[in-house]
Amino acid sequence: MPHIDIKCYPKGLSKQELQSFADDLTTFASQRLNTPKEYITIAYTEVPAEAWKESVFDTEIAPNVDKLLRKPQYSM
Repeated sequence: MPHIDIKCYPKGLSKQELQSFADDLTTFASQRLNTPKEYITIAYTEVPAEAWKESVFDTEIAPNVDKLLRKPQYSM
């Protein structure tokens, strides 16, 4: 039962754009992970740029860098 947790700077996407993104990501994850779409959940949180370091980088990225499938190509 995959759960995908996305955090990003605000993108200003419409509800339709977000739904299309979620549908595409669900299809991709379902195919790659060989999991029924019904088992996939996705969280989407927009984090202001000024809060990124404290809210995301320092708490989720830096302490877990060895576990990341894709490591940051930036530093803070």
